[in-house]
Amino acid sequence: MNLHAKLRSHKAKIAVWGTGYIGLSTMAYYARYGIKCVGYDIVPETARTINAGKITMPGLGQWLGFSIEPLVKNGLMHATTDVKEIIEDPTVKVHFVSIPTERNGKPWDGALQDVSKKIAGKTVENGPDLVIVESTLSPGQCDKVLVSTLDRTGRKIPKDFQLAVAPRRDWFDNPGLNVHTIPRVVGGVDEESRKAAEDVLGIICSKLVPVSDHRIAELVKSTENSFRALNIAFANALSRSYPNVDTIELINAAATKWNYVAHYPGLGTGGYCIPLAPEYLLEGSGTKGEHTDFLSLINQVNTSQTRFIGELISKNPSGSSVGILGLSYKRNLKVHVLSPSITLAETLRKAGKLVRIQDPYYSAEEVEKIAGVGSFKYPDDLKDFHSLVVSVPHLEYTETPVPALLDSIRSGTFVLDAEGAWESYRDFFQQKHIDYRKIGDAGWAIPRMKK
Repeated sequence: MNLHAKLRSHKAKIAVWGTGYIGLSTMAYYARYGIKCVGYDIVPETARTINAGKITMPGLGQWLGFSIEPLVKNGLMHATTDVKEIIEDPTVKVHFVSIPTERNGKPWDGALQDVSKKIAGKTVENGPDLVIVESTLSPGQCDKVLVSTLDRTGRKIPKDFQLAVAPRRDWFDNPGLNVHTIPRVVGGVDEESRKAAEDVLGIICSKLVPVSDHRIAELVKSTENSFRALNIAFANALSRSYPNVDTIELINAAATKWNYVAHYPGLGTGGYCIPLAPEYLLEGSGTKGEHTDFLSLINQVNTSQTRFIGELISKNPSGSSVGILGLSYKRNLKVHVLSPSITLAETLRKAGKLVRIQDPYYSAEEVEKIAGVGSFKYPDDLKDFHSLVVSVPHLEYTETPVPALLDSIRSGTFVLDAEGAWESYRDFFQQKHIDYRKIGDAGWAIPRMKK
């Protein structure tokens, strides 16, 4: 009986190491297909929340489109902080590694080291266990950490463990781009491992893209996200090189050519993927030269975009108070990893500006702890600011009634919109003499003149 059949018949179950956005959604999808899953997390409250059938991570429930409560009640999924529940259970035959591989804006293998040691201590009976890494890895990290840990503890591949890499590529603010619909790249340390992974992944993934080995699969995520980071850097540089040109119109016109991929200027890049991708490639490269300098330059350009915007706002002659709307780097999610709003706030504070950040997904205490600035009430306190930056188009911002918004922003306020959250209000802002600019507009980067 293969793994697919064992999972379907409840003779085997899945363990998911890490229950963040990726890990919890992996559990939920397999449980929905009738597969028993156990999720491991080091945070007791996270485990308790899952076992209560609740999803507290903003946006994840809407993205999934179904409730996990009946899956928990029917015994198809639960979470634990007790590692023995997994490593001493011989019916756990599949391990999804869904842990963070970033810390302080840099690639980090601490969690992978820890989970690798735990998996290496697993009781294995009736054929090998299968390990599928779905976290983003630096090239070579699977061999350096997971494979080497198994080797040092005397565990053999593929006798004791089969091992594959299949990074997740989901887009958590678009329910249509998920683990079922997006093609899933998979590569194994050997052919047996890849086939076993295809067998298991095929339960929830509509299309699999097998590659020759785990090293290629490991490089895919960093390559595709570095490509996006590069194109964003080009758009950012273009918008600053031609400040009097409508860069959005220019890019849309260029994108009518079949081989031009449209990316747009913004506040900067954030999250686990785009800003970290070039770092992962640099981390895994064994060479140095102009090519690695080029990879470093990608993030330098995108980071400088945030600083440039901070300097632009600092030159506002109308006043020193700045309100930033959005701490999360992405709309309708609670993820502030490498958020450009944090860098922007720091730049403005160094310039002597009074900065506050509002985000519907973060408490005032969380804002203070993460960004080192105070918070404010939306939309009531918008009138307190001389400059406003809409860094991310959260639903709360885009669905504010026009009268409420206009009543809350005073005439003469400088409004810089990163992604066009308020673009439909442009005419109303003009009537009230509010200086509204979307990043990439003609003239968006021209400093305000003192009247």
